[in-house]
Amino acid sequence: MLPVHERLAELYTLSRKRPLTHAEDAELQQCLQANAKYCWEMACLNNAALLAAAVNDTLWLQDTTALMNELRFTGRTAKRN
Repeated sequence: MLPVHERLAELYTLSRKRPLTHAEDAELQQCLQANAKYCWEMACLNNAALLAAAVNDTLWLQDTTALMNELRFTGRTAKRN
């Protein structure tokens, strides 16, 4: 789990107890944007992994899996060609 996901959960929990402040609401929007980007990138990599497996391209599959792990643990990936 990335820190942004922890903060997103924290802000959600706060919003269930009381209205968020303006600063908290802005932070919530930033967290939601970061989460959407993370989900989109993970979905793209997952689709690439499925394609790599379908065409039996083990090198592509290994590269894609490494990128997925990098994204999962750091929240970003190295630039791809």
